[in-house]
This record gives sequence, C-alpha cells and structure tokens, in this order.
Amino acid sequence: QLYKEFVRVKFSGNEEAFGNTVGLLGDYKSGNTLARDGSTVLHDFMDLGNEWQVLPSEPKLFHEVAHPQFPETCIQPEDSTLVETASVV
Repeated sequence: QLYKEFVRVKFSGNEEAFGNTVGLLGDYKSGNTLARDGSTVLHDFMDLGNEWQVLPSEPKLFHEVAHPQFPETCIQPEDSTLVETASVV
C-alpha cells in the first residue's frame, strides 16, 4: 500500500515469530530503530534508510538492479516533512 511517497508494510505475528528480528522496521521488542551494529539508535528516518541500504556483499533483493545502488545514497522524499512525522506501525 502506498501513501504519498511511502510504502506501507504490515506484518501479522507475535513475539514467537518476530521476537528476535531487527532491521529497517526496528527492533521488535524495544521498537527502537537500530543501525546495522545492533546498538546505535537512529532517530532520523533518512539516516535509517541509508544505513540499511542493500550492500553489494548481500544477496540480491530484487530481480532487476535499479538506481540507486550502494555507495550512492537512497533517493530522498521530495517532502522531507513527511519523514519527520512518519512512524513505524
């Protein structure tokens, strides 16, 4: 589902299914948005997106390679105020 420039992803499950997960959607137990190191809390969603950008050393996520690719940073939303008010559901 899309809202303006954002993609909404909704997961159904409980702690048994997602209790040890961390990543772009945050830490399941704490709700903190963590960097790849697992301890640095990132409060800026732009920084978080760039932190979790797929790296060349990681498995291919999509069937086709598209712009931008690391080390080029992610494309930022045209209206950055949306990012400031966004929340992870």
